[in-house]
Amino acid sequence: MKSKSKKTTINDSIIDRRSQQKFEAATRWISHLPRSPRYRGVLDAFGPDPYCAALRRSGSLFLNVVVRLAKAGHAEAIRAVAIHACEMVDALEEVAARNPETFLNVAARRADWPVMLCRHETSNKIISTYLDSIGLGTKCAINADGERPAKYSLRTPINRFVWREVKGLQFSIELMPEVPGIAAIDLNALPKLTKATAKVWADKALMPYITAMYENFSEVPEFSAILARRGVKTRGQQRREIRKDVIRALHCLAPSS
Repeated sequence: MKSKSKKTTINDSIIDRRSQQKFEAATRWISHLPRSPRYRGVLDAFGPDPYCAALRRSGSLFLNVVVRLAKAGHAEAIRAVAIHACEMVDALEEVAARNPETFLNVAARRADWPVMLCRHETSNKIISTYLDSIGLGTKCAINADGERPAKYSLRTPINRFVWREVKGLQFSIELMPEVPGIAAIDLNALPKLTKATAKVWADKALMPYITAMYENFSEVPEFSAILARRGVKTRGQQRREIRKDVIRALHCLAPSS
């Protein structure tokens, strides 16, 4: 038994040593970072330096994998998402307080914005002032400028899905010009999105995109309740019901004029 235990220990040591060697080989580029360019004394992760570019790439890949793991239910990934999200939002508020003008172009086209919120702060004027200072929603495609009444919630699954597709539609068209159903979408030919043009946007943009992107509508979590309706079996029936909800969501999200 002692011999077997000793052999196991030796094998484990070899595996650990090999793993360490592989890790060092894979991360050797990190040793170059101390000599990479600085911005006001801080490593310029967004500069042209190749090692900084590698840092950006690896960090982005890591976060994408962590988010996918968290959505799949991985407990450690869920904790990591919560910790990193809180740290990033905390930093976001601190930076925005010092440089609100730098956020104007980004925030103006968004309908929502992450904030650090305590339970007792659900109607806090400080947060409203903060969102006003960065111009949240002032150039958004949907009704999100805070000046006009809005009764929708982006926590509603179909609203969340429709808004995500609307804001990413132009990028998707540019990214996938080889897909016939997507390439045929001409956003420049569409009128401004309003409650009166919601149906046009659904039929000329969103439904062609959704139909081309998803061979199986059940891949979209936000469609689960729609597909569970009585009499919704074939793809044609599914598309018909999805279209109804997409039009309803667009009408709800869109400004009056």
